[in-house]
Amino acid sequence: MHRIDTPTAQKDKFGQGKNGFTNGDPATGRRATDLNSDMWDAVQEEVCTVIEAAGIPLSKGEHTQLHAAIGRLIAEQVKTRLEKNQNGADIPNKPLFLQNVGLGETINRAADALQKSQNGADIPDKPRFVQNIGLKETLNPTKRVSIGNIGTGAFDGSTP
Repeated sequence: MHRIDTPTAQKDKFGQGKNGFTNGDPATGRRATDLNSDMWDAVQEEVCTVIEAAGIPLSKGEHTQLHAAIGRLIAEQVKTRLEKNQNGADIPNKPLFLQNVGLGETINRAADALQKSQNGADIPDKPRFVQNIGLKETLNPTKRVSIGNIGTGAFDGSTP
């Protein structure tokens, strides 16, 4: 598509570089905008392309084809969009969606996470865990210290 560019076009009518049409002015001698085949071919093909893209055959006697074509093209696009009220339930390939939005690694980490409700029962290698948190020597059976019953006095370190 292009804007009218004949010598009689009204220059910059709609802003810089945006020529338009004029009816002319007999009092000043300004001629009306001359139309040329370039302009009409552009308009024709722009309109016809929309109608044909919608799968509607051109019909000389019908004057609602452009309207019908635009409606059909919009309706086809709407079918490919997600419904807001579905809150993602209508996402066809959820794993791919999660990967595309960058949540793949987060999901993998969450799957490998220990569950708080297990209180450590789900730690796969408990001896390695004890070592990693620096309690290996503290829990060494040969170096145990008895602190007595919980809540019965202070530990003074005098009993093994």
